[in-house]
Amino acid sequence: MKSLTFNQLQLRVLALLFILFTSALVGYRYFIELPKLERSVSLLAERELDILSFSIENMMKNTSKTNYDYAVWTSTYDFMHNKNQNYLDENLVDNTFHSLGIDGIYFVNDNLNLVFGRGLNHKTGKPLIFSFYDFKKFPNNLAMLPVPTNEKGTPQTVGFLTTQNGPAIYSVNQIRTSDQNGEHRGFFISIKLIGNEFTEDLSKYTRTKVSFSTLAKTVNLKKLPLWSEKASVKKVNVFSQVLIKDMNSDPVAVLKMRHSVGKMPNLVNQKSLIFITLLSFLFYIIYRLISITIIIPVKKLARDIKMLDEKNQHSQLSENFTVKELITVSKNVNELMFTVQKQNELLAKQVITDPLTQIMNRHGLKTELDDYQERCVRLKVGFIVVMCDVDYFKNYNDSLGHMKGDETLFEIAQALDKQCHRSTEVCARFGGEEFILLFSEMSEQDLKKKMHSIIRTMEIHHFPHPKSPTAAHVTLSMGATIVLHTDVVDFSLPINEIIKTADKALYQAKALGRNCFVINYFSTNKLGLC
Repeated sequence: MKSLTFNQLQLRVLALLFILFTSALVGYRYFIELPKLERSVSLLAERELDILSFSIENMMKNTSKTNYDYAVWTSTYDFMHNKNQNYLDENLVDNTFHSLGIDGIYFVNDNLNLVFGRGLNHKTGKPLIFSFYDFKKFPNNLAMLPVPTNEKGTPQTVGFLTTQNGPAIYSVNQIRTSDQNGEHRGFFISIKLIGNEFTEDLSKYTRTKVSFSTLAKTVNLKKLPLWSEKASVKKVNVFSQVLIKDMNSDPVAVLKMRHSVGKMPNLVNQKSLIFITLLSFLFYIIYRLISITIIIPVKKLARDIKMLDEKNQHSQLSENFTVKELITVSKNVNELMFTVQKQNELLAKQVITDPLTQIMNRHGLKTELDDYQERCVRLKVGFIVVMCDVDYFKNYNDSLGHMKGDETLFEIAQALDKQCHRSTEVCARFGGEEFILLFSEMSEQDLKKKMHSIIRTMEIHHFPHPKSPTAAHVTLSMGATIVLHTDVVDFSLPINEIIKTADKALYQAKALGRNCFVINYFSTNKLGLC
């Protein structure tokens, strides 16, 4: 063997160490780091697809909720019987489509014949023509109708369908009275077209670009997952596609999502070369630095993401990493968590907020009434329910128009809401021009002062009412029911009966000439002064 000088041996050893370390680092990056990073990116893509499904589902819930409010309403129920034109004039004006964000409203009777239908683009105000309700021509569309009932309940369906104006969300309710009873008189159907506005809203929720992909250009629709399926991403891609089907499982549209992280980094980049060159002289230091800066952070990031995925915890991931790709993944996951949390808060607020008056709606009121009921039963603390009705509001709309009526309803709601000074006091829109106020326990004398304060508030605001026989301004009639803790029987308190008692007091106030109030006690129906 040829002898070597010390310098030659040193150079060969250094070269061998460099090759070994470089091979080890490249092998580690290829076999360990990149697969873990790929899984993290895949989990991020799955989260984005889950948020997409969550956002679509909530859009459908909002459409369904709007449909329910109109379908389960005694006025709608009566309209199906007497075809009252006033109902259409009051409730189905152009502004209704715009404020509710829907593009079609249709009433179908129990013989599946159209009673009334109208299509209107809620953005442009242009008329739209739909024919999906012609069930003789399109018998497959019968699948969109829920099975009607004559018992108490509100059968409902919601889904997607293809129309001559493009894909749309439909929501169908059996028409019932406000207490969910009555004979079967048909169905209330609303249509919301899903176009650019739909994908723009989805893009806001998901923080990624969402667009439509033409059905004809999609090679194999059968391989596409449904939008409602649990996302599973095995390979990192720039785009993912999900399929939307109608009630008969026929394709309606394909949504294309661009992922926030859709590409894996290169195997060896400039930073890796510098890293290898510097640390090739100190093998032990290289080993320690790799362990501290790569192995442990990757394991922790993957573990934290897995824990978030399994436990659905919205905690903040650390962004203190040396590797840029890990920082990018961590930041994107944190942004997604923030988006989910904010979206949940926004949706939770929308569920209990009346879109017109921006105060609590009937759904939120029920929750608050349940809380008051629980406090009354458990803590023996009474409460007060006040039902308010705007006097001669139909005359107001007839004289000044529905848009002015909506503006005035908003102002009245804000004025009533300001009367709720305590954190537990609630002002909610009960329906139409009716409002309900919930007050904590107070004396009858203090309640009378509160009611007089509300009447004075209406005088101060002085909303002109040219068609009111009562006064020159908008007035309120109010009925209050005082609920005492002694009204609790067998640890129970009938909320519906309390509402009916307040409603009865309201009608007594109207009988006394309106612009006044009547106070009674739930247990004795003892009337207070007006």
